[in-house]
Amino acid sequence: MSHRVAPVSRSRSATLAFLVILAALSVFLLWTTRKTMTHLPFLNQSAIQSTSGKTSAVQVDQTPWLTAQALAPLAATAEEQRLARTAERLADHEVDLAFSFALRQADMDQRQLTGPALALAQKVQQIQQLVAQDQAHVDALSHPAASDHSAAAQVPGNLNIWKAQLSLDTDILSDTEAALARVSGDPRAEIERQLKAREATLVDYDKQARKPFDPAAIVVQRNHTLASQIDTWLMQSNRRKAIRQARIRATQDAASLKQLANQLQSASTASENAAALAGLGATSANSVDALASLRERASYRELLTILNDRIQTENRLAITYRQWGNQIELQHGILLHLIARSALWLCIILICMLIADTLVRQWTSRSTMDQRRLHTLRAIAEVSIQLLGVLLILLVVFGIPDHLTTIIGLATAGITVAFQDFLLAFVGWFVLIGKGGIRIGDLVQINGTTGEVIEIRLFRTTLLEMGDSPDDAHPTGRRVTMLNSFPITGQYSCFSTSEQWMWDDLTINLPKSETTWVAADAIHKLVREATDADAQKAEKDWRHSFGPLAHEHANATAEIHLRPTDGGVSLHIRYVTRAIARLETRNSLYQKIMEMQASSARPRP
Repeated sequence: MSHRVAPVSRSRSATLAFLVILAALSVFLLWTTRKTMTHLPFLNQSAIQSTSGKTSAVQVDQTPWLTAQALAPLAATAEEQRLARTAERLADHEVDLAFSFALRQADMDQRQLTGPALALAQKVQQIQQLVAQDQAHVDALSHPAASDHSAAAQVPGNLNIWKAQLSLDTDILSDTEAALARVSGDPRAEIERQLKAREATLVDYDKQARKPFDPAAIVVQRNHTLASQIDTWLMQSNRRKAIRQARIRATQDAASLKQLANQLQSASTASENAAALAGLGATSANSVDALASLRERASYRELLTILNDRIQTENRLAITYRQWGNQIELQHGILLHLIARSALWLCIILICMLIADTLVRQWTSRSTMDQRRLHTLRAIAEVSIQLLGVLLILLVVFGIPDHLTTIIGLATAGITVAFQDFLLAFVGWFVLIGKGGIRIGDLVQINGTTGEVIEIRLFRTTLLEMGDSPDDAHPTGRRVTMLNSFPITGQYSCFSTSEQWMWDDLTINLPKSETTWVAADAIHKLVREATDADAQKAEKDWRHSFGPLAHEHANATAEIHLRPTDGGVSLHIRYVTRAIARLETRNSLYQKIMEMQASSARPRP
């Protein structure tokens, strides 16, 4: 009974399940944290408002300053840095005006106190009087006059007692004022707390050092590579988007302040009209109401003055952001020019690669050289063109890396260790396609495998297997592929010459008779006539290949050697033929020799 093997083991299933769960968790975290990328305060106003609403009932709008503070680090050039500082200055002024407006509005909106609030207000006045008395006693005891005015001044310890009393009454006054603010709804304390926190933050912010930048033309021109140009393009797009949103926000704030100013103007006009109507029958008895009316109208004018200043500041802030955006648009144009230039270089490189490859193919197709040599030259030329093109493209895209010598050394060491076999195969490819290598169609023996070479690639060579030895050269039908490292790490045997010519042997046994020598001479002539054309071509190729040694190896004439045997004579015939046509030539010679022997054995009429 055969056991069925599971297609996937449990360990692989567990690993796959873990990876799927990890990927799902990563997607979930990406989705839940997607809003963290919008770090600028003006990108998520609803969140700020909801948060501020939870902390206190009164919140002075500091968005202009927070926006300018968040945009300042995005400045990448001297022009942008100057505009960022202008935006910070205007935003700081606008927030100061907002605090002034809030404090004056709180004074104006203060209501007539009643009930518990009135009692607390009266208590505050009483405690204020006690504090004033305590302070007077402390001052008198701290700086006594030339003559004693009281006996208490000469009592030791009175100064410390009055200081302790002053501290206690001051604490009671602070607690009572806080209780009054809670009961009466007075927002001034909260506004003053926010103002103090802002001033403390500004002190720390002003202490931060700021790195000076170069002009935009110089900064953008430093992007020599296509990768840096694309990266800078994306960064500029993000900056432009953020600055555009800040400009829109400033414009909206100016419109809101304008609307509020119109409302205050209407309220001020209504107050003046009411005061004018009331003054028609006014007497000295209503002088207090007249004074309150004047104060109210003065408060309205102060608020309107602050609002007009804030509107102008917001408009100037919007103009500053628009100028900043225009500056980035200018950098966009310069960068677009650089990207177009890099793209042009890429196109030129690719066009040159295609033209060079076409010229190599046309030259190899029209050349009268041997096809195997042309195939080798074309392979070398195509690989060289591709490697050079890839190198130039990488230089255009990524440029020359820093610390090039160190990087090349470390990379070479790592590649040598990790890809040792492939490096040997790559170097072996050059050996194989060289003058002393092998060609397609050669009969070779590599690592004990004999076969005909049918393909020579950059890393691998493919053979059509042919028996166990060259003498038994019949195809087995199998394709054998091996790495090209064997010319370096091992050895190989080539039974074909560099031009596909090889020596082959035939053995013919002749019976001993009076015509043995005649038959041997006839067979010699037959072999020479059959192989003379190949011999001449082989000699020509050998003279071209061997050069000065051609006189030693260029003789390709068929030879015959006679050796006596017990039954007659053994003829050993040696001739030159093409390796690819070895079997065909041998069979043809056997057939011609047999026909000659058969014709000579027939009786003559």
